[in-house]
Amino acid sequence: MVKAYINVEKEHEKVISCLNSYDLNAINLDKIKSQNEVNLVCTSFSMYGETKKNLSDIETASKPIPELIISNEKEFKQSIDLIKNPKIEVISSDCAEEEVIARFLSLIGDSSSEKIEFNDLIINLKTYEARVEDHLLDLTFMEYELLKFFVENQDNVWSREELLEKVWGYDYFGGARTVDVHVRRLRSKLGEKRSDWIKTVHSVGYKFN
Repeated sequence: MVKAYINVEKEHEKVISCLNSYDLNAINLDKIKSQNEVNLVCTSFSMYGETKKNLSDIETASKPIPELIISNEKEFKQSIDLIKNPKIEVISSDCAEEEVIARFLSLIGDSSSEKIEFNDLIINLKTYEARVEDHLLDLTFMEYELLKFFVENQDNVWSREELLEKVWGYDYFGGARTVDVHVRRLRSKLGEKRSDWIKTVHSVGYKFN
């Protein structure tokens, strides 16, 4: 299922209908509580500003939501800068169904083949989602990245400094305590039954198994 926030003009609804076979599930704006609940944004170019404003409270710069933008010929010429963004696809309102699907798949891909699993935890690498027993975990971007790193590197013991380098990618200003805070939050969100997946190795750091 691809969960999408759809904000299009009436004449563009036929473009969205091309994606029905891909289990596109429209989400009402008032039902969206976090960015993790949205896999895709579908919007008309004329409503792009309104759409970005509607999502401004949940969308982060570090994890932009993929956007499928529908435009007419005149608007298409105005959207050159948007096309340069790999998270954005701009399509003509009268393009063929095959092109709609191709642009859609370039943003979403085949998510079923982009998953890693550990027990009842499923991490979707395309949609940036993590679920346990089909319950969506409300993770921040760095919590998601840390959990993914742990699952991909099971049984290895990692120092806090190594985790900062591997997950954050640089000597993070918050220091080693940042790792401890994120581990504590992850344990809490995984729940009591799964919190011991992340084990503390005293005087060293953490490991996952």
